[in-house]
Amino acid sequence: MEKEIYYTVEKIKKTPAGRVYCIKSTLGTNFEMLVSNEQYERFDIDEGEIIDDKRFLAIREEMLFDNARRAAFSILSCGENNKKSLVMKLQAKGFSYELCKNMAVYMEHRGYIDEKKQIGLLCDGYLKKKYGKLKIINELVTKGYLREDVMEYVQNQLKTVNFAENCAYIIENKFLPLPPVSSDDFKKMMGALMRYGYSFGEIKEALTIVTRGGNNE
Repeated sequence: MEKEIYYTVEKIKKTPAGRVYCIKSTLGTNFEMLVSNEQYERFDIDEGEIIDDKRFLAIREEMLFDNARRAAFSILSCGENNKKSLVMKLQAKGFSYELCKNMAVYMEHRGYIDEKKQIGLLCDGYLKKKYGKLKIINELVTKGYLREDVMEYVQNQLKTVNFAENCAYIIENKFLPLPPVSSDDFKKMMGALMRYGYSFGEIKEALTIVTRGGNNE
């Protein structure tokens, strides 16, 4: 039968950041746990108190969660973040990946992260840059948004966008006069337009708009 472990709070040191519990286990291991003043009041642990393994782990878990939550609020107060970016920034502060993932979900469920709203705002910016549908999708997925959320937004909210006209706008502003179809310059233009996220069909339609002078934007 595994021997039960106990922890003795040998000393509590006051610091500007809160309190430091100096703890020693029955295995001889020493710990220092920094807790906020709020946590210190809530935990209600005195010097010399002995706690069992279950309570020690519960206190440690709650302490880490509270600390991660405060760090998350600090990060979100400085600018817009999705779950992926919040996880990365929390990890950079030393929190475990699992805790960071849980904290990102916690913040989303409480309305501090609204990824669908963020997707909409980013799409508005991408459309102003005349990005094609494929590039918009790739940019959003690369930033960490769920592909299904991105596809749902693109299919429902961007269905009225005339991407061929947007492609024609790029051609008119970057590639006129049009190079001969058989030339290397034409191939370079096609490559550039595809990197903008336009399909072959959209590019073909855009070329028709340009040659007929049909894009009035």
